[in-house]
Amino acid sequence: MMVLKRRHQVWSRGAVLGLALMIVALGSLAGAHAQGDPPPSARLNGLIHQYQTWNNCSGANLTMALSYFGWGFDQDIARRWLKPNVEDKNVSPWEMTDYVNKVQTTLPSVRAIWRYGGDLAVIKRLIAAGFPVIVESGFDVEDLGWMGHYETVVAYDDPSQTIWVYDSYLGPAGYGRAHSYADFDYWWRHFNRAFIVLFTLEREADLRAALGDYVSPENATTIALRTARQEAAANPGDPWAWLNMGVSNAKLGNYFDAATAFDQAFALGLPYRVTWYIFSPFEAYWNVGRFQDVIALANNTEATTVYVEELYYWRGMALAALGQRDLALNEFNKAVSYNPNFTLAADRRAQVEAGIFWAPAPA
Repeated sequence: MMVLKRRHQVWSRGAVLGLALMIVALGSLAGAHAQGDPPPSARLNGLIHQYQTWNNCSGANLTMALSYFGWGFDQDIARRWLKPNVEDKNVSPWEMTDYVNKVQTTLPSVRAIWRYGGDLAVIKRLIAAGFPVIVESGFDVEDLGWMGHYETVVAYDDPSQTIWVYDSYLGPAGYGRAHSYADFDYWWRHFNRAFIVLFTLEREADLRAALGDYVSPENATTIALRTARQEAAANPGDPWAWLNMGVSNAKLGNYFDAATAFDQAFALGLPYRVTWYIFSPFEAYWNVGRFQDVIALANNTEATTVYVEELYYWRGMALAALGQRDLALNEFNKAVSYNPNFTLAADRRAQVEAGIFWAPAPA
């Protein structure tokens, strides 16, 4: 469990729960509209299964999804850009979509988007419409403990309440690895039900129809926030609900609400690897001026692995905000050395060097 100083927490747990209950009572998201029901079962044919090489579920799953469009390269091609250091513990959904949209040129008409807050209905519509979907989920295998993992959805069946995925770690190939709908959602919610969709430009209208309310990233995140609030209200002791509430609030720029939710999630207890993959707590604490908490969270993360460039980035951000210029530059240099494609760290380093770095006031 991550231990954080929580001296800046403004609301009590009871007040936070009361707010969640009040917002749930307001009803469903305004402007939502009904989408057509997908067929009771569907399968996406044409994907080629990949067993991942070391620490490469991101590259393997992206290669599987791209194979649907004729991508014929080995997973190491994507890995070289996604994680120049093979030990890098995390590749975020935005990095995977950036690879498809900005880096690869072999399939110039193929694009990717990602969203929070998905549900089984949107996954089924996408699969039935012929769009590859990658989900980010929690994963627990053998004696390794909890970690993050990507899987590529290949089929679903309503009568048996079963969804099949190509799992790059466990396999098998063929029809895919079967999960019940409930089990699939249990692990998917650990990452705020994030999903990546690949499509071709000529099918953008079909994609929009399948996405429905998820066309807008903001609307998708608002759906995710509403779901997290409902789950926290139903079970106030659920750390994943509070974590997702924080992630969604941070994505929407509601940093004080996000920080409060993260305080609650960490207090309830989360697997130590959570901050290998999810960086919204750093973002929220930094934006409300809790720089020492950012540093503490980075230090806790570094105690379990050094192969997460984002921890150096956020520690650099906190040190720069505290006026510790040389230490901040050292952190940004570490981030860039671990991943030269992490251009945000290089940009912040340049701002510190030029004396134009901005930060909120300390809390």
